[in-house]
Amino acid sequence: MTNPPDLSGWTISLDLWGTLIVHGDRAAVTDWRVAEFTRVLDAFGHARPGAQIRHAVTAADRTALHRQRHDGVQPTVGELLAGVLDPLAVQATAELLSVLEVVHTHASLRGCPRPIDGAQGALRALVRTGARLVLTSNTLSTSPQVHQQLLDDLELSPFFADMLFSGELGVAKPRPEVFATVAERAHSTPEKVVHVGDDWLTDVRGALDAGCRAVHYQPTGRPARPGVLAITALDQLVDALSAACLPTGALSSSGPR
Repeated sequence: MTNPPDLSGWTISLDLWGTLIVHGDRAAVTDWRVAEFTRVLDAFGHARPGAQIRHAVTAADRTALHRQRHDGVQPTVGELLAGVLDPLAVQATAELLSVLEVVHTHASLRGCPRPIDGAQGALRALVRTGARLVLTSNTLSTSPQVHQQLLDDLELSPFFADMLFSGELGVAKPRPEVFATVAERAHSTPEKVVHVGDDWLTDVRGALDAGCRAVHYQPTGRPARPGVLAITALDQLVDALSAACLPTGALSSSGPR
């Protein structure tokens, strides 16, 4: 076994959804949310047709995700629920909102998310490099608390020295404040942070614009964009990060792939 590269002094920031874990059955998540919203609203005297509730739920999700990915807007749970309830003309009480919040924040678990193949092995290998590992994840309906429990259940939590969730930060990737916070909490600078993720806009472009380095995880095998290191499987991660942490001139001459 070859010795791992020495990446001490570097902070490796990793995206969660699509990079370390998969969403699982998204249709099951939507179906459960719609069914639970229908049941709860009916119990509180706000019965609405299932098709109307489904449209409100999916439209609110699309709007929130678009604003997050393109503008780094992190809505509160209350704002997310309002995005569903307002089109339904439901005047929510505090009691109704408290019940719907549980439904909304736990729905993703119905998809049975699981680690991507090789995730734990890649994280173990990264720990051996001496780098500081940080999880940097955008959240929408799934709360930071549910994320933490999910990571505990999937036995991924112990690998990370820190976890940053947009739901706690109040802003989301690709906003530069997210990546600045990664560096600040590591008592470092953005120049010593490498972010790994599957989304070009929020993970790669966001990190680079914030002054960090980036590795693009592309399991589909699409051609890498010029000037950006890319991998197609997590077992390539340590080698890619070793290249990403080279001095800038050396990285350019090595020709990222």
